[in-house]
Amino acid sequence: MPPVQTSYPGRPAAAYEGMAADQNPATILSRTVETPEGIGFGRAAFQGARDEGIAAAGAVFRGIVLADRNARPNASGSDLHAKGETAPVMVRGAVWVVTASAASAGGPAYVTPAGAVTATASGNAPIPNALFDTSAPAGGLVRLRLN
Repeated sequence: MPPVQTSYPGRPAAAYEGMAADQNPATILSRTVETPEGIGFGRAAFQGARDEGIAAAGAVFRGIVLADRNARPNASGSDLHAKGETAPVMVRGAVWVVTASAASAGGPAYVTPAGAVTATASGNAPIPNALFDTSAPAGGLVRLRLN
């Protein structure tokens, strides 16, 4: 019998980028994506031009974009919320993100101008009251706690 689907593995990963990390109380806002290229799951969201809008880059950090399995696939094959779509943005709680540098549990988190989460302070903006809950090398999944 041929495979039914070949896009997803037979066993899902224990965690993935943009996945809520636990079921503790969290604050999640709905915001409209303004960036023409969209915003990927687990990426930083910044204040957009409109009150209820978010962008993939900017000066005011608003939260982390959560994954949504109901999001439409895009032409590039990457998981993201397209421009004009409503995206869930976690502003308080724990979420899985990919770190752009090695991160240690308990360390402060920063965001690069391109919207990546990192443990590197130099040239990056601090994420207010955010700490890494777990450790990982650059490119690894870490649990980020937004307080």
